[in-house]
Amino acid sequence: MSKQAKEEYDVTVLSRDEVTTYPKLATPVVTVILTYVAAGLPPHSVNVLKAEWTLQKEKELIRKDLQERLKKRPETYKV
Repeated sequence: MSKQAKEEYDVTVLSRDEVTTYPKLATPVVTVILTYVAAGLPPHSVNVLKAEWTLQKEKELIRKDLQERLKKRPETYKV
């Protein structure tokens, strides 16, 4: 695989939930919580401000999150 080619991941977006918070009084901020699942991994969520949400941004966030998660190796042992 060339350095320019990006690995592709099959993901299923389980939900896009909007949450409104008020970090400054009387100033609402709407965040979209994207919950997705990928093969071999448990469901996970990433957040993006609703004002910044696009499908492309969603894909970028999920890709970055997946790459970070795949760097981690589970620890197994007998007890």
